[in-house]
Amino acid sequence: MNHELTGMFESVDRMSVEGFLSYLTDDVVFRFGNSPEVVGKKGVRAAIELFFTQIASLEHILQGVWSEGNTTIMRFDTYYTQHDGTIINVPCCVVVHFNASRLINDYRIHIDISPLYSSASAGNVVQASA
Repeated sequence: MNHELTGMFESVDRMSVEGFLSYLTDDVVFRFGNSPEVVGKKGVRAAIELFFTQIASLEHILQGVWSEGNTTIMRFDTYYTQHDGTIINVPCCVVVHFNASRLINDYRIHIDISPLYSSASAGNVVQASA
């Protein structure tokens, strides 16, 4: 994974909204799962800040990366820690497109995060709270 993406995911895993936004263009198109597209940093900020209130922490473990031109596809195991300490593992695929300045102008997260909002199946729970 290139240094831009490594730094960006380090920011995400620290839950640093400002750090994450620094890798995006002002007019970025962003989509998280089946949520509607958000256009622009202001909308992305609101969406990410809201999502971060719903979890205690997260971690991305890279499983694969493929690049062609200005587009990169990444496959992750994502670990979300809920506020009660339960850790949920959810696989995801992220597709990003860079502009000529190496900022991301299109960002797509393909994920089903429903286990975070329902009684998670045993297959998603990594560690249950005590």
